[in-house]
Amino acid sequence: MKTLQEKVEIINRAITRYLPEQELGLYKAARHLIKAGGKRLRPVIAMVITEALEEDYGRIMPALVALEAIHNFTLIHDDIMDRDEMRRNVKTVHSLFGDAAAILAGDTLFAEAFKLLSMCDVGGENIRKAVQVLSDVCVKICEGQYMDLSFETKMVKEPEYIEMVKLKTGALIAASSSLPAILFGKEEYFQPLWEYGLLAGIGFQIHDDVLDLIGKDIGKDWGSDLLKGKKTLIAIKAFERGVELETFGKQKANIEDIKKDVEKLQECGAIDYARNKAQEYIEMAKKRLSCLKNTQKRREIEELTDFLIKRSK
Repeated sequence: MKTLQEKVEIINRAITRYLPEQELGLYKAARHLIKAGGKRLRPVIAMVITEALEEDYGRIMPALVALEAIHNFTLIHDDIMDRDEMRRNVKTVHSLFGDAAAILAGDTLFAEAFKLLSMCDVGGENIRKAVQVLSDVCVKICEGQYMDLSFETKMVKEPEYIEMVKLKTGALIAASSSLPAILFGKEEYFQPLWEYGLLAGIGFQIHDDVLDLIGKDIGKDWGSDLLKGKKTLIAIKAFERGVELETFGKQKANIEDIKKDVEKLQECGAIDYARNKAQEYIEMAKKRLSCLKNTQKRREIEELTDFLIKRSK
């Protein structure tokens, strides 16, 4: 945790430098969620992997900030689509500034991310390849979000859920893990590090679904996935086992009713199933790190990977 916090502070200083707030209201909206904090996991993963590759992350710091910008762009748009009111214990961008301004704020972060990527102190060809990877990832995120929206009107099986999560969440963590290899011209590391990030991202998202039900101080409304009728792995497994959830898709419900449904999910084993599945993906992810030298930096990445499913918020 100490190592993680030190790196988060480095990233926060870089964000202040590369994504400064300006007087124009557009930038107040674009910086709102970033200023509210966050785990900064994506740039931190890229930072630690750069160290494991024995390279200087200072040369690609703009790319690390770009990863956080892309992440926040997706959150802003996601909150609009889901009509969420809270994120990171503050009001969402669209709640404060309106839908139109929030869309523009997200678009601004998206554009700024690619501008930042072009500022890295590496060869131009490496930057070109990194732009290609990150732009493809942004398309994958949109595909995943579209799949998630389509789940609202259909029955969903576990493989479909995993595919959606791989696109919506896993792809950006895969980019965070593998972009250092591209930017420093060490492409032999790209594929195993991409696979590492993809698997770790799936485990991360499954654990996030668990936290929505049993987490502490998660920065948004408790049980929101239940109320929105999200077809998470937990819900899918519960329905397969014949469980009826009174608050599923109801949008609003009192705390007691949500509590009863969470108890049902615990009793039927759906939450434990999801926990175990998250652990499986994390273990598969760590095996992909064998491409790196067995150093303290690799062990830091392994510890950070475990943190993805041990965090309480």
